[in-house]
Amino acid sequence: MQREDDDRKAESAHVPALPTLRAQQRDIRSRLRTGFQSRHELLVWSHVAAAISVGRVPDGWFSDLINDQWTVAACLDSHAKRERLCGDTAPSPSEARTERTRIIQDVLSPAFQKAVDVIRAQSNDFTDDQDGVRHTDRQRFIAMRPRLHQRVVDQHRALRTPFGEGVRSQADAVEWADEVAYAASGHLPRDFTSRVCNPMSQWWTALANEQTTVLDSMLAEDVLPAWNSALRTASSNAEELPSGRVASSSGGNIS
Repeated sequence: MQREDDDRKAESAHVPALPTLRAQQRDIRSRLRTGFQSRHELLVWSHVAAAISVGRVPDGWFSDLINDQWTVAACLDSHAKRERLCGDTAPSPSEARTERTRIIQDVLSPAFQKAVDVIRAQSNDFTDDQDGVRHTDRQRFIAMRPRLHQRVVDQHRALRTPFGEGVRSQADAVEWADEVAYAASGHLPRDFTSRVCNPMSQWWTALANEQTTVLDSMLAEDVLPAWNSALRTASSNAEELPSGRVASSSGGNIS
């Protein structure tokens, strides 16, 4: 009996990177099949999906997803919400299921397979001292890569900032834009902060007036592709260590 308990603890404590990544990918697909409460929730999910693909979703996918009203409607979790968005042209429940399956088949599955190939090529199957692959909501790091995970946390924090307390002043806008650019690791134009803080720009107007729909659209078109490129670079270049030896990572959640 004692040996069986020890074996179960060992299975839980030492989790290979590839099975962990695979379980995280299953969670992402499950969230899509369940549906989302809003367009903005879909945007946040798309960033997490990109993270779990370690940047292998197409850069243009975010804009294609968020700026296509019918596709957004198909991803919402009730037909009433779909009708409010699209009226008589709203996708039926069966059409919504078909569209979500198409996203999984055409976008997520190829990207996730590429991610597995990348991690397999690099992986020494690092371990995590948390609860293991059976509890992916408690896993601290994407595919056991703390540096990659921290980059995603930085991005996710910046993504949520304008929709929380918001950007109240030009000083706030400068701070936020710099965080966005930092999380992009050089994949955004150098004048990004200046563009955001220009009082005549669409960015500034959307931030100052809390125009969620406009912000979602611009983030999907300009920022998320740059972040996706940054994730590809991070996943390809990072020489990771087992998670227990990365004491400097501040950690964080991306759900």
